Amino acid sequence: MSLFCFTACAQQTTTNDIPEAEEQNINKNIAYTSEQKENEQQIENTEQNIITNEDVTYHKSFGSYRIPKNWIESTKYSTKDKFFYVAEGTEEDPLPNNISVNVGKNKYSSEQHMKFRDAILNQLVMQLPKDVILNGNGSYTANDYVLYTFTFSITEGDTTLSATQYYIVGDYKYVMVYETAFTDNTEEVDIVAKNIVDTFKWSE
Repeated sequence: MSLFCFTACAQQTTTNDIPEAEEQNINKNIAYTSEQKENEQQIENTEQNIITNEDVTYHKSFGSYRIPKNWIESTKYSTKDKFFYVAEGTEEDPLPNNISVNVGKNKYSSEQHMKFRDAILNQLVMQLPKDVILNGNGSYTANDYVLYTFTFSITEGDTTLSATQYYIVGDYKYVMVYETAFTDNTEEVDIVAKNIVDTFKWSE
């Protein structure tokens, strides 16, 4: 199965194939549009957490994933549809590095993942500022789900936001793991986000 890798400069285009992703807000993670709210599956709160010495397994209605114990689910920013995670002790920081997890629906089967990929790409190109360089690649998670990864950075004043969007593909659905970093040292948040991606399993 052929996936892809590319670098592109954002420019204006249009698509209606996936829920709209608004331009990144420099003060918090991506905001929802009314269209996205209508298309996203209703997600129940955590059903059961399994805690070990090293990490916590979060069980949601759509699937499960693991996060290190020194990262917590933020009650300040999480909603019933979107779950935010921050390093313990940074909950009250004005711009904490953070990761969000949410599930959405689309019109593509898992076999049509390249059409879904193109829809994501077109939407991001439309929404991001014109001078932003957008990088993307396709691969697989540790559990063999198709994975599309998009990275970009936005600078506003003295603040630079580095973002990575991971899309885990399912049948007519996807999970987005959205990593947002406001510091130069992104190693920790990178590792945590990739761990969420690689430990994610769809609910049966």
